[in-house]
Amino acid sequence: MHFSILDSEESKNIAVVHKTNQGYSGKDLWKLKQERPELFGVAPAAQNGKPAPPGFEQLREMPGWMYHKDKALYFQRESGLLYCRDSSTNELYELHQGEDYSGTLTVRGDAATVAAKGQASRNVIINDLHRAASSMKLDFSHHDSPAAMFAVYDATGCSNDQAEAAAKGLHMQLLPRLASYRGRWQNDRLEGALAEAIEHLRTEIAPESGIALAVALLLGGRLTMAATGGAVCMIFGQVGQSDGNVDNLEVVGSETTEPRTHCAVLEDSHLGALLTVNSVRSSGLSAARMRALARSHTMGDRPRAGCVSLLEEAQKAGAQPPLVAAAVRFSWSRNQTVKKQRTDPSNLTKVRCRHLLLRYVGCQAPLGDRRKKPTRSSGDAELQILRILPEVAHGGAAAFTKKCKELSECDTAMKSGDLAGDLGWLDKDPAKNRKVPAAVVRAAFLLAVGQVSDLVSSERGIHLILRTA
Repeated sequence: MHFSILDSEESKNIAVVHKTNQGYSGKDLWKLKQERPELFGVAPAAQNGKPAPPGFEQLREMPGWMYHKDKALYFQRESGLLYCRDSSTNELYELHQGEDYSGTLTVRGDAATVAAKGQASRNVIINDLHRAASSMKLDFSHHDSPAAMFAVYDATGCSNDQAEAAAKGLHMQLLPRLASYRGRWQNDRLEGALAEAIEHLRTEIAPESGIALAVALLLGGRLTMAATGGAVCMIFGQVGQSDGNVDNLEVVGSETTEPRTHCAVLEDSHLGALLTVNSVRSSGLSAARMRALARSHTMGDRPRAGCVSLLEEAQKAGAQPPLVAAAVRFSWSRNQTVKKQRTDPSNLTKVRCRHLLLRYVGCQAPLGDRRKKPTRSSGDAELQILRILPEVAHGGAAAFTKKCKELSECDTAMKSGDLAGDLGWLDKDPAKNRKVPAAVVRAAFLLAVGQVSDLVSSERGIHLILRTA
């Protein structure tokens, strides 16, 4: 509720009013209270209903209503509720204030690609749609948190330029649609907005061939999935659950250009999501096998490793590049307060970590480095680290030290004992760690002490990180 406190000047005004009305019935004072309620510590229109928030003005053509021009909001005096006007129907609907579920659900996604000669599929990971909408000057406060978008775009059957344009354009089409209606979004409205954005993008970029993609839009506790061109978006649950189970939902794009959509209400039995393209799906791998490959690493909070594992097996089964996959981890907590105090990066200013580095063709070498130039591709570097990941992740500091000394192509690997690969104390501000890539710093601050990271790519190569303090 809104309360106003009289300052000394207003108190003087009221004193004058009382003095000048001595001997009268009070009628003039009542009129003054109607005309200038602010002198009496009353918000406009409070005497006829609920107090109005600041910035609202009377609407002569709508008795009982007030309007805020800058926010395009209507205030109903009787109920005290805020309303918006639907531009398509001209009707008023109640403003919805998004709820924050981040204390119960947190998400993290990553992706991997395998390029063909002159062709590369794309992926887009937007972990915070509220921030993305703010950068576009859009009001997104009516949508729940966490809010994120994950998408893969198939370059097979289209040009690199079309795949790139699709990757850059879908969220630009989608966010204004999500911002345009500020009421409570029903599932079918979410499905419609996502399908409409995809269709509009297709007509702009590839009206004849269409765009093959898979998209997962997370808003609070709901995941809206869409797919076209044989791509697939699937949710996975616990090990042992069969395909078709409520926790193993999937949306497979048809061969036509029309997107297929489904909005699922997430529960704590849902552990993650996987998105990939038709070449992977049609390689002969079953849906259960694809889920198992993604789950094996994603449950350890290493979604990128899960994607690399999936694409490697798909290629062995006959899938031809370009290939792409994205995986998302759903982390549920019923007692997030204590956990957040321990692991929330916002509570940390410094961390200490060690790393193992494999370089690849085209990566930057430190000044004065005399090592032999690498001949492996970035994909080969990822696969090499993927093969040692189980041993390092479960073997503790000793296993990390052993593999770091054997394989790492960073000078820090030559440090003695358990200091092998040590990067020292890292500041939360990447700019203060001049010799350490920003991607490594960001990944380090997401880890708990003793935890091994996902595969991390930087301008120096592919890293595996162990947080030590």
